[in-house]
Amino acid sequence: MLRGKSLTKEILFMAAVSPIILSSFFLPNAPQILKPLLKWRKNWDKIDRRRIQDAINRLNNKRLIELTEKSDGLYIKITANGQNLLKKFDYDNLELPQSKAWDKKWRLVIFDIPEKKKKERLALSKKLKDAGFYPIQKSVFIYPYDCHDEIDFICEFLLISRHVNYCVVESIDKEEGELYKFFDLRLP
Repeated sequence: MLRGKSLTKEILFMAAVSPIILSSFFLPNAPQILKPLLKWRKNWDKIDRRRIQDAINRLNNKRLIELTEKSDGLYIKITANGQNLLKKFDYDNLELPQSKAWDKKWRLVIFDIPEKKKKERLALSKKLKDAGFYPIQKSVFIYPYDCHDEIDFICEFLLISRHVNYCVVESIDKEEGELYKFFDLRLP
């Protein structure tokens, strides 16, 4: 797994967006070409052609990218394995949105996942807890901010979309005071 901020991971993300001509990476001004895409880098002088080439070689050896020679240069393109790794990376680092202004609505995630998908059910529960949801029941979790896209992504990743419902509600008759405290919200 590619963790943290690395040149290798950034190149993989760039290849996912569109194929990149490899020969441009080996120009003397390669760090300047990459600068807009690798925004987190502070010391551009320290990125040299050798490090870029090593990163591309690692990705190619792991079969996360494929190299294709064309008349105008050598291109890198992400493979299915590379796409899967990016999905996994995104899943592992998914963060739910938080807003300064709460719209006073609760987001419920309710699920009834069959026993044959027990592993996925446990993974969903763990992911929701880790992401900051409050467990109301074993299969009912609550969060104060809109996170529909993130829940859709989690469900697609775990292949359980048909077993999960996302609801927006205005009030909860039990535990609401505890929820305000848990999410550090002001009482109405």
